[in-house]
Amino acid sequence: MLHPDVNRLFALDAALRAEADRVLTESGIGPILQEACYQSVGSYPMRTMVWRDLDFERYEEPDWPRHWEIGARLAETRWCVRLQCIDVYREAWQDFGYYWGLRVADPSRTDRAEPGNPTVWKLDLWTGRRSEFEPSLARRRTWESLLTDESRSHLLAIKEAVHTQPEYRKSLLSVHIYEAVLERGIRGTDEFRLWWQSAHGDMKG
Repeated sequence: MLHPDVNRLFALDAALRAEADRVLTESGIGPILQEACYQSVGSYPMRTMVWRDLDFERYEEPDWPRHWEIGARLAETRWCVRLQCIDVYREAWQDFGYYWGLRVADPSRTDRAEPGNPTVWKLDLWTGRRSEFEPSLARRRTWESLLTDESRSHLLAIKEAVHTQPEYRKSLLSVHIYEAVLERGIRGTDEFRLWWQSAHGDMKG
């Protein structure tokens, strides 16, 4: 059964994806990412967007100078409020990858481009060998095969309900929501909370 708020949730997703298209085009960031062979993954292609967040991956032999050169080109657009560069191969928080973390906002605006500001977009850019991404690629292919309008409506409802909680993107991840809805048949935020607490830890709220 579709979520009762399905029309509003689908409209929210559509509006965010349309805004993302405008930002990527107007900023010039989209063409840079396309030329560098980044591919959009996650909520944008799956049509499960509830906040201003985009994820991109590219699959190639990591090359630090090339990675840095792309960051320089992104900075030159003047849309990047923040550029965080990490060699994750040398970090402990994930197994692999070269990473750019962007906060993007229209430079013509005079308001402060803080993370809570609704005009700011968060972009995560990952580079690694395709073999390193393969486990997550395989799981996403499974999720895409299970995605229906019904399951998408419940994904959107749960993501909207929990994405502002302090645990989100720390101990509570979007992959947990996809797993719950698409693999476990979880429906509803309360049912998700109970499942997440038993499977992944305690979530307040």
